[in-house]
Amino acid sequence: MRPLDLNLASRPFENNVPFWAGHALLLVIVLGFTTWNVRTYVKTRQAIQSVQADIGSVARQMAELDHRDDEAIKVAHGYDLKTLQTQADVANEIILRRGLSWTNLFNQLEKVIPYEVRATAVRPIYGTGGPTPAHGKFEGTVPISLEGVAQSFEAFLEFERALIMDPHYSSVEPFRTETVLGGTELKFELTFLYDPEGRQGGEHPNLPHVLDAARKAEEEGGEAPPNAMQEKP
Repeated sequence: MRPLDLNLASRPFENNVPFWAGHALLLVIVLGFTTWNVRTYVKTRQAIQSVQADIGSVARQMAELDHRDDEAIKVAHGYDLKTLQTQADVANEIILRRGLSWTNLFNQLEKVIPYEVRATAVRPIYGTGGPTPAHGKFEGTVPISLEGVAQSFEAFLEFERALIMDPHYSSVEPFRTETVLGGTELKFELTFLYDPEGRQGGEHPNLPHVLDAARKAEEEGGEAPPNAMQEKP
């Protein structure tokens, strides 16, 4: 006997599981994408706010620097450059004076001053209005003015020769000479650069003694070389 296939339901049976499963999966995807968008938006907004804060801080710093620059320019315009230069020169002179060892200077001069020459005054002349030799190329050189009395003109020339040949001195320049005591002595003043470290040896020629040079010129039948400096009355 065949079984009867009877359907007593009021409407046909439908399997809706795949449909609702698809909707649930789509809802999960939408929620995940929405969550990712929200988190990305929050992080991006925070980063933008941080960058804007940094820009504002830099802008404030730039404005402060511009203000300080304007103030510095106003203050600088209120100073006299010549006065500042004079003050700087005075400060440099004080530093050089304090750094000068008089003991070493006198010891070096004692080695080059002949017996017939006597020094009466030795002083540095940093911009004091006196005769100033050109500045040397070595740091620490000191311009010196020396006054003295020589028993003869030849003794004075020998003193000049000794200064020129010594590596502690350069730019030796006679400034003033005059005869005293009936022409038997010579009063003089000369300037030179003093280098305490003696670094100027390569620039000095090996000059002969003035009397030796004159004697050699006479022996060769020529005229004696002229004096390095003529006397000034």
